[in-house]
Amino acid sequence: MIVRDATAADAMDVWAWRQDLLTRSMSRTPEEVPLASHLAWFAEALADPARTLLIGEAEGAKVGMVRFDHGAVTEVSINVNPALRSRGHGHALLTEAMKRVAGEVWAEIKEENLASQRLFERAGFELRTSAGGLRRYLRPVR
Repeated sequence: MIVRDATAADAMDVWAWRQDLLTRSMSRTPEEVPLASHLAWFAEALADPARTLLIGEAEGAKVGMVRFDHGAVTEVSINVNPALRSRGHGHALLTEAMKRVAGEVWAEIKEENLASQRLFERAGFELRTSAGGLRRYLRPVR
Protein backbone atom coordinates (compact mmCIF):
# COMPACT_ATOMS: atom_id res chain seq x y z
CA MET A 1 0.00 0.00 0.00
CA ILE A 2 1.29 3.40 -0.98
CA VAL A 3 -0.23 6.39 0.80
CA ARG A 4 0.28 9.82 -0.71
CA ASP A 5 -1.11 13.31 -0.34
CA ALA A 6 -4.28 13.86 -2.32
CA THR A 7 -4.17 16.23 -5.28
CA ALA A 8 -6.81 18.03 -7.32
CA ALA A 9 -6.61 15.12 -9.79
CA ASP A 10 -8.18 12.85 -7.13
CA ALA A 11 -11.33 14.93 -6.70
CA MET A 12 -13.52 12.98 -9.12
CA ASP A 13 -12.57 9.58 -7.67
CA VAL A 14 -13.31 10.74 -4.13
CA TRP A 15 -16.64 12.21 -5.27
CA ALA A 16 -17.62 8.94 -6.98
CA TRP A 17 -16.76 6.94 -3.85
CA ARG A 18 -18.79 9.36 -1.70
CA GLN A 19 -21.85 8.89 -3.93
CA ASP A 20 -21.95 5.13 -3.26
CA LEU A 21 -25.17 4.16 -1.43
CA LEU A 22 -23.44 2.16 1.31
CA THR A 23 -20.90 4.91 1.86
CA ARG A 24 -23.66 7.50 2.13
CA SER A 25 -25.72 5.36 4.50
CA MET A 26 -22.75 5.11 6.89
CA SER A 27 -21.88 8.80 6.67
CA ARG A 28 -23.01 11.49 9.09
CA THR A 29 -24.50 13.24 6.04
CA PRO A 30 -26.15 10.58 3.85
CA GLU A 31 -27.40 12.92 1.12
CA GLU A 32 -25.95 12.93 -2.37
CA VAL A 33 -23.27 15.55 -2.74
CA PRO A 34 -23.59 17.75 -5.84
CA LEU A 35 -20.41 17.77 -7.91
CA ALA A 36 -19.94 21.54 -7.69
CA SER A 37 -20.21 21.41 -3.88
CA HIS A 38 -17.75 18.54 -3.71
CA LEU A 39 -15.20 20.25 -5.96
CA ALA A 40 -15.35 23.41 -3.83
CA TRP A 41 -14.99 21.37 -0.61
CA PHE A 42 -12.12 19.35 -2.07
CA ALA A 43 -10.18 22.44 -3.16
CA GLU A 44 -10.70 24.03 0.27
CA ALA A 45 -9.66 20.81 2.02
CA LEU A 46 -6.43 20.57 0.03
CA ALA A 47 -5.56 24.16 0.98
CA ASP A 48 -6.53 23.85 4.65
CA PRO A 49 -3.53 23.27 6.96
CA ALA A 50 -5.92 21.84 9.57
CA ARG A 51 -6.95 19.03 7.22
CA THR A 52 -4.96 16.19 5.65
CA LEU A 53 -6.31 14.22 2.70
CA LEU A 54 -4.47 11.04 1.76
CA ILE A 55 -5.01 8.60 -1.10
CA GLY A 56 -4.06 4.95 -0.91
CA GLU A 57 -2.93 3.03 -3.97
CA ALA A 58 -2.28 -0.67 -4.43
CA GLU A 59 -1.59 -2.69 -7.55
CA GLY A 60 -2.01 0.41 -9.71
CA ALA A 61 -5.47 1.30 -8.39
CA LYS A 62 -6.72 4.01 -6.04
CA VAL A 63 -8.15 2.08 -3.11
CA GLY A 64 -9.47 4.89 -0.94
CA MET A 65 -9.03 8.10 0.99
CA VAL A 66 -8.19 8.89 4.59
CA ARG A 67 -9.00 12.33 5.98
CA PHE A 68 -7.57 13.80 9.16
CA ASP A 69 -9.21 16.87 10.67
CA HIS A 70 -6.75 18.50 13.07
CA GLY A 71 -8.07 20.74 15.81
CA ALA A 72 -8.38 20.48 19.56
CA VAL A 73 -8.49 16.76 18.74
CA THR A 74 -7.58 14.93 15.55
CA GLU A 75 -10.41 13.03 13.92
CA VAL A 76 -9.95 10.42 11.20
CA SER A 77 -12.33 9.27 8.49
CA ILE A 78 -11.80 6.63 5.82
CA ASN A 79 -13.58 5.88 2.56
CA VAL A 80 -12.62 2.77 0.60
CA ASN A 81 -13.27 2.60 -3.12
CA PRO A 82 -16.55 0.62 -3.28
CA ALA A 83 -15.24 -1.50 -6.17
CA LEU A 84 -12.37 -2.70 -3.97
CA ARG A 85 -14.10 -3.43 -0.65
CA SER A 86 -13.58 -6.67 1.27
CA ARG A 87 -10.03 -7.17 0.02
CA GLY A 88 -8.14 -5.96 3.09
CA HIS A 89 -7.35 -2.58 1.57
CA GLY A 90 -9.12 -0.66 4.33
CA HIS A 91 -6.84 -2.02 7.03
CA ALA A 92 -3.69 -1.47 4.99
CA LEU A 93 -4.79 2.06 4.07
CA LEU A 94 -5.70 3.05 7.62
CA THR A 95 -2.53 1.51 9.08
CA GLU A 96 -0.27 3.34 6.62
CA ALA A 97 -2.15 6.63 6.97
CA MET A 98 -1.95 6.51 10.77
CA LYS A 99 1.85 6.58 10.50
CA ARG A 100 1.51 10.21 9.39
CA VAL A 101 -0.17 11.49 12.54
CA ALA A 102 1.01 11.63 16.13
CA GLY A 103 -0.97 11.81 19.32
CA GLU A 104 -4.52 10.83 20.06
CA VAL A 105 -6.78 10.25 17.09
CA TRP A 106 -10.55 9.87 17.29
CA ALA A 107 -13.03 8.20 14.97
CA GLU A 108 -16.82 8.42 15.12
CA ILE A 109 -18.61 5.44 13.61
CA LYS A 110 -22.31 4.74 13.28
CA GLU A 111 -23.48 1.89 15.51
CA GLU A 112 -24.69 -0.12 12.49
CA ASN A 113 -21.33 0.18 10.70
CA LEU A 114 -19.85 -3.06 11.98
CA ALA A 115 -17.22 -3.27 9.24
CA SER A 116 -15.72 0.09 10.23
CA GLN A 117 -15.86 -0.79 13.90
CA ARG A 118 -13.87 -3.98 13.24
CA LEU A 119 -11.44 -2.06 11.02
CA PHE A 120 -10.66 0.56 13.64
CA GLU A 121 -10.45 -1.98 16.48
CA ARG A 122 -8.02 -4.05 14.42
CA ALA A 123 -5.96 -0.88 13.88
CA GLY A 124 -5.61 -0.37 17.65
CA PHE A 125 -8.49 2.00 18.32
CA GLU A 126 -10.45 1.51 21.54
CA LEU A 127 -14.17 2.13 22.03
CA ARG A 128 -14.57 4.99 24.50
CA THR A 129 -18.20 6.15 24.27
CA SER A 130 -21.43 5.28 22.56
CA ALA A 131 -24.32 7.74 22.34
CA GLY A 132 -26.79 9.08 19.83
CA GLY A 133 -26.18 6.25 17.37
CA LEU A 134 -22.43 6.94 17.20
CA ARG A 135 -19.51 5.10 18.71
CA ARG A 136 -16.37 7.10 19.47
CA TYR A 137 -13.09 5.28 19.14
CA LEU A 138 -9.70 6.51 20.32
CA ARG A 139 -6.23 5.56 19.23
CA PRO A 140 -4.22 6.37 22.34
CA VAL A 141 -0.95 8.28 22.19
CA ARG A 142 1.90 6.05 21.10
